[in-house]
Amino acid sequence: MAAPRICFAVRCTFLISVIGLMAAACSDSKAKSTPTAAATATPGITVTPTPAPADPKLGDTLRYEGDFEGAIGVYAAVAAQGEGEEQQQARLAQAQLLVRMGDADGARPVLDAYVAAAGADGDASIARYMLASVLDDLGDAQGALANYERYIAANGVLIDFAGIERAKLLARLGRVPDALAAAEAVRANASLLPAFRSSFTFSFASALDAGQADALAIEWYDRARGEGGDAASALARTGGIKKRTGDPAWSADYLQAIAAYPESAVASELLDALDAAAVPVSDYVRGVVDYRAHRNDEARAALTRAIATGDNAAEATYYLAALDERAGGYEAAIAGYRRAHDLDPASPLADDALWWGGRLLESAGRYGEAGAAYTTLADTQASSKWAGDAAFRRGLVLYRAGNYAAAALVWSAIVPVASGEDAARARYWQGRALQAQDDPLAEPGFAQLIADTPMGATGSYYALRAEVALGKNDGKERAPNLKEQKTDWRKIAKFINDNLGFDPEAAASPLVSDRRWDVAAALEDAGLHPQSDAVYRSMLADSGGENVTDLFQAARRLEHEGRTSLASRAAATLAVHFGTTGAQPPDDLLRVAYPLAFRDLASTASKEEKISPLLLLALVRQESFYDPDAGSPAGALGLTQVIPATGEAIASVLGVDPFTAGDLYRPRMSLRFGASYLAGQLREFDGNAYHALAAYNGGPGTASNALKSAGADEDLFVEDLEFDETQQYIRRVMENYARYRQLYEGLDRPSLPR
Repeated sequence: MAAPRICFAVRCTFLISVIGLMAAACSDSKAKSTPTAAATATPGITVTPTPAPADPKLGDTLRYEGDFEGAIGVYAAVAAQGEGEEQQQARLAQAQLLVRMGDADGARPVLDAYVAAAGADGDASIARYMLASVLDDLGDAQGALANYERYIAANGVLIDFAGIERAKLLARLGRVPDALAAAEAVRANASLLPAFRSSFTFSFASALDAGQADALAIEWYDRARGEGGDAASALARTGGIKKRTGDPAWSADYLQAIAAYPESAVASELLDALDAAAVPVSDYVRGVVDYRAHRNDEARAALTRAIATGDNAAEATYYLAALDERAGGYEAAIAGYRRAHDLDPASPLADDALWWGGRLLESAGRYGEAGAAYTTLADTQASSKWAGDAAFRRGLVLYRAGNYAAAALVWSAIVPVASGEDAARARYWQGRALQAQDDPLAEPGFAQLIADTPMGATGSYYALRAEVALGKNDGKERAPNLKEQKTDWRKIAKFINDNLGFDPEAAASPLVSDRRWDVAAALEDAGLHPQSDAVYRSMLADSGGENVTDLFQAARRLEHEGRTSLASRAAATLAVHFGTTGAQPPDDLLRVAYPLAFRDLASTASKEEKISPLLLLALVRQESFYDPDAGSPAGALGLTQVIPATGEAIASVLGVDPFTAGDLYRPRMSLRFGASYLAGQLREFDGNAYHALAAYNGGPGTASNALKSAGADEDLFVEDLEFDETQQYIRRVMENYARYRQLYEGLDRPSLPR
């Protein structure tokens, strides 16, 4: 029987990762979500004195806040002085943090002590699984294999994941027949999520590669590529094997990788390798790779040659225009985008040329030309990703030119054929155009948008802005009540019964006994945060957002176990479900969906920076969904998703020295840094939350550029932001802020402050 999981008073919320069901996050069942940079002690975090008190609750608190060094000391004291279950829990918690901080040498004896004390139950314990992983990290592949096999024989909860690691270890050790049999068993395992089986193919290929089973490694990399895995990396790996073994076909793999995936992280490195071997490369391909790698001079030279020789001339012209725009040569870029489209209106980049050319024309105040570009795009490129936005901006340039009646007509034509947020945006701006003409239809139009769009549904932001346009928002900011309240789940169940006619506490739900709860919790305890999150979210996804009983049961259990991020997601999905019934969800449910996560830390950071703690929490919800271990493909880390380079600048301002990127995973530090940066942007932009949030997400330059064209009009400002991501970011954070104000400022309904 597996040893009980940690159940100290403060459940380790930070272990949950909300990166989602991304294959990259699941590519290695042994991967850790937190870099070893977190091992550096950080000023600003209280370090527990030595000797540390043997107080497990203190250890949990320090761990929760991100003082991992202090927590390790406390857990070590508990393990030294305690006995029985308390001692075992302390050992496991200590080992988890040592592993998290990259101290495999320190973790090994702690795990050895745990499994020794566990006796017959030790083989199926999470400590045995972790010990195998630690031995692998220390280079003892044979020891790791032996421990995984003992865990498998004992039928541990993570038997499927131990099977994955066993297959890879066998491959690395050169036991190829055994490895292949184990690998096929993994792929045939129906209980594994498809994302895990798919990503295993690539990681097993890497293991064969490490074991120099070259032909088989190539075969498995090709399988991974055929299954939709990281094709660029797979081609780079197969090419690397062929190059190492003298197979001249290596260059074909590299050429295929850079031509098909010029934006990949490996493309520029592969191009350099081809150049070093004097392998001819198309000037167009070369130019695109260099453009993506920001090697601007090289890209310009290669693209110019490509145009001269007719090598994808229209596409090369597009990228030259993009280089002009990158360099600030906007007139040259406008002309280049137009030329790229005219050279080949059927080019794969013709719609991009129309879109970005139109945006530059609009920024330059050349509204007639911009409208023509948008019209051409909307009318001739219906399948383009830009088509809907182009149709919308066709109305926006008319509005900007003062032709409000024509703009209103354009937007009214969008409403019947659009849905969700696109329809809400068109309806809102139609109201703005009517309002600009003093048309009496503006007010009922705004009112209907508000009535049709419950909070939490797509388009909520525009309903909130409609309240502002009508002057019906609650603009008075109040001191929030940050006192935590215990969730009354019986009240939520009664609400469901009253509105839907059944009791979710009495209704049958297969989710209650789903084995995946134990698997996800064990993955979490083993430090496999992305994999744990993927399993949890697979359970929620099975309900499709429609099974109220499942969502109720999941949200209640996740909140009880301290899994704030996932409980919030489940509760938010449940709350949106009620929006379709016209019933306002009870505050108890909404407080789970919009929790006072890391309340004391967020409150302290906000007070220090003189900003609203509710705005900070609204930002955290969008940035990381309250997950301290969240990371983004762009390298942003932690609760407030600060990029390490920005973190270094903030550390300098705050006097935090030394600072490492891993410190951003510490909740106290992340909230302090995020609050500082947000406060700085609020000061820079005169306290305007819309402008400050744009700067937080897209950079101050992005906000400043939009301000130049939009002036004081906040709606135009949001629409003028260059990146869709930043536009969406502001909408979501302000929606969150409106809900937080309702719940913790005592408002009757969600409302924006201005």
